[in-house]
Amino acid sequence: MKAVEVLDGDRRWKLAAIAAGNEGGKQRVEWDELVGMIDQLMEEKANAKDNVLRHAPALSASIPLEEQLQVVEEILAYFKKNKSVGKLALLTHGAWKRFIGENKVASGEPKSAAHFQALREQIQLAIMRRNLGGRWDRQMVPQGAPGWASLSEEPEEGAAQFSKELRRCLAWHAEEWQPVENELKERGFIWREFFGEQRGEGELQRLKEMVSVQLPQAFQARKDMARFSEVDGQLQELRGALTVPQEGPPAPVLAKLLRAAERLDAKDYREAHQRLAALDGQRKTAATRRELLAALQAVAPAWAQAVQERRAPHDKSSAPGDAHAAWLWRQLHDELERRGKVSLPALQKEIDRLGPELRRVTAELIERRAWGAQVRRTTSQQQQALVGWLDMVRRIGKGMGKRVPRLIVEASQKMTECRSAVPVWIMPLARAVETFEPTTRFDVVITDEASQADVMALIPFYMARRVVVVGDHEQVSPSAVGQDVAVVQQLIDEHLEDIPNSVLYDGQISVYDLARQSFGGAICLTEHFRCVPEIIEFSNHLCYGGRIRPLRDPSKATLKPHIIALRVESGRSVNETNKAEAMAIASLIRAAIDQPEYKNKSFGVVSLVGDDQALEIERLLLHHLPPAEYESRRVLCGNAAQFQGDERDVMFLSVVDSAADGPLRLRSEPMFKQRFNVAASRARDQMWVIHSLDPADLKPKDLRRRLIQHAEDPEAVRLLLKQSEDASETPLEHEVHNRLFEAGYRVLPHWRVGYYTIDLVVEGGGRRLAIECDGDKPAAEEQLREDMARQAILERLGWSFLRVRGSEFFLNPEKAIKPVLARLSELKIRPESGNAEAPQNGKDVLERLGRRAAEYRQHWLSAAKAQLARAGNGMQERGRKPGRAAKKKRKPSARK
Repeated sequence: MKAVEVLDGDRRWKLAAIAAGNEGGKQRVEWDELVGMIDQLMEEKANAKDNVLRHAPALSASIPLEEQLQVVEEILAYFKKNKSVGKLALLTHGAWKRFIGENKVASGEPKSAAHFQALREQIQLAIMRRNLGGRWDRQMVPQGAPGWASLSEEPEEGAAQFSKELRRCLAWHAEEWQPVENELKERGFIWREFFGEQRGEGELQRLKEMVSVQLPQAFQARKDMARFSEVDGQLQELRGALTVPQEGPPAPVLAKLLRAAERLDAKDYREAHQRLAALDGQRKTAATRRELLAALQAVAPAWAQAVQERRAPHDKSSAPGDAHAAWLWRQLHDELERRGKVSLPALQKEIDRLGPELRRVTAELIERRAWGAQVRRTTSQQQQALVGWLDMVRRIGKGMGKRVPRLIVEASQKMTECRSAVPVWIMPLARAVETFEPTTRFDVVITDEASQADVMALIPFYMARRVVVVGDHEQVSPSAVGQDVAVVQQLIDEHLEDIPNSVLYDGQISVYDLARQSFGGAICLTEHFRCVPEIIEFSNHLCYGGRIRPLRDPSKATLKPHIIALRVESGRSVNETNKAEAMAIASLIRAAIDQPEYKNKSFGVVSLVGDDQALEIERLLLHHLPPAEYESRRVLCGNAAQFQGDERDVMFLSVVDSAADGPLRLRSEPMFKQRFNVAASRARDQMWVIHSLDPADLKPKDLRRRLIQHAEDPEAVRLLLKQSEDASETPLEHEVHNRLFEAGYRVLPHWRVGYYTIDLVVEGGGRRLAIECDGDKPAAEEQLREDMARQAILERLGWSFLRVRGSEFFLNPEKAIKPVLARLSELKIRPESGNAEAPQNGKDVLERLGRRAAEYRQHWLSAAKAQLARAGNGMQERGRKPGRAAKKKRKPSARK
């Protein structure tokens, strides 16, 4: 033990010091005094070190130390009263003179007080060193320690090393051994009973022997007993842990461990334990297997059960086949089944049911909220003003009465009170100028058909905080007919000096063009609902670069074909009039009225050259058409500007020009481009282009040639566009098409409805069903939104839709096709004998119409000749009877 290491060896002085420290009293005082003398000498030596190094004092060897100490004390006392030791002092003190003569410092004889102070310290050290040496030799040497003189050159340094050991020995019992004894006692080992009572050095020798030999033996015995108890307890615990469970047979390794523990068979236990350790090494794998089985149980319980029970073919170390592919298949299968539970036809029916109701409720809500706000907003005073203003407007009428100027002023004043009562006012430009004061301010002013309005339409702009200008610069603009250009330019120079592009503010620029120049940022509306696609395609590619999306379903237009080009071989243009074309158009309109296909259809005629041709056609129609039909068919004859913003079911365009007088000048100016654009976009169902030209005689860029060629082959542009599209059916479309075809239905693939294309259309009994095939083509979320928006637009046009999902169809085609057949049955679309039936192209109607028109022309010509003959005979008769003719006055024709 470390605590008794100090007792080793033959150093008796250690044992003596330990015994003295243990006994205490007088014996300990001797050792404490020795240690104190050593410490005091070392302390004084350290204090005097500075003076020794500075003055190097050397003592006299002939003068006793005590005498020297007395002399130096006297000299230092003398220095307290005097600055130096003079000759007189030396004469009176002989001992001083001898002391000074025999003691030296670094500079020679000592003179200053510092020199004598250094000598005094050196004398004191010498006395202490002498006394300690004597004490050392008397106390330590008898105990086996070396003599004082043999310690070292400076014995006190050697003594200081012994001082450390002496202190440890003196404190050994209290600081080192007593804690050990106390700890032994705490642990139940009564040391005093084991050691007995004994004092002195003999006790220390016996303690050393017992601690070194007997105590370790006692400890080892105690340790062995504790270890035996511990092992025995572990063995009992092991036997208890290895107890075989009552339920079911024990594991073989557990049974072997238990037998080995009971028999204390180390070999069997080692073998069983090694087996158990090997099994424990597989614990992590088994835990992972259980976790995976638990995860698999949540999504595939049957598979998890088969793997857990190791049923074939799931009893191997790896899964049979491609587990990843099988898992993916199951996921897709379950997802398709989940989606298949959602009935698309049911959703579509719900949409069909709620759509009209939603629109009706929305319209009703808007109407009621608008009128409710109007009622709350209108005061009784405003109501009186509104009624008064309305009565004044009625009094003004056509503006022909004497009181009209006064009524206009009064109506304008009333409008000041009325304006805030009604949020929206709709009226012509002239009425707006007459009605509102210049100080009137609207939040928004919307100017419609702005491309026809000249700079006078800027007046409402002054009344607006914001302006919305609606028009089309590709349509007819103001022509400034009858304006004096010089006067207009003078007004521009006088009043528009600081206005940008002021030179353009003449009568030939529209307010829409001014807005485009000033503001920019035009919004182009691309959806077109008026014309069938074949008609609008001409304007679409002439003026709009193909950006217009025609959304009119041509199948809803009963008149076929939609565009007809008719060349009048005998047509001749004279003074912007082509009577042959006029006769052809009038006869065609008269014949069309007789045909059932044109029942309730409206008619319009546009002259592409001047107004005289329109007047001639109007004259013929007024003469040959029953007035009731003329009115009910809303017949209108005029130029392109008169039709701008208007429309008719059937339009006739008269080209007028002919090539009888030589080659025609190229017609491609912007003004004519605007006229042709307007004229060719007024017909809803059918447009006739009546001309007297051979397109080959016209230059390629001539507008007349382009119009005639489009009328002769309206599908040419669409076919060019279609060539760039992928017209091939997808596998899903192909399969659905074949199944419906085999069921006897008439199926039209990739049916175009204006700008849009429907995957499949089933026709029968005058009804149609649009079928969209989803899922066999990758589509982004934005594409799905576009598809639903497209379907909503087409549903507003009257289409019924049904969607077939590829996931459902390819999983179970028979089940997926049943809702389609059921929907066809609901719409009363029956299977037909064959799908090869060609759609009606209107050829028989055209032939019938042409024959009837020819009959009318023949009849009109015969009637005209007969009338001329009667007129000639009458003139001859009047020549014979002038008096009678002069007496009678013919009444003017009411029609004229």
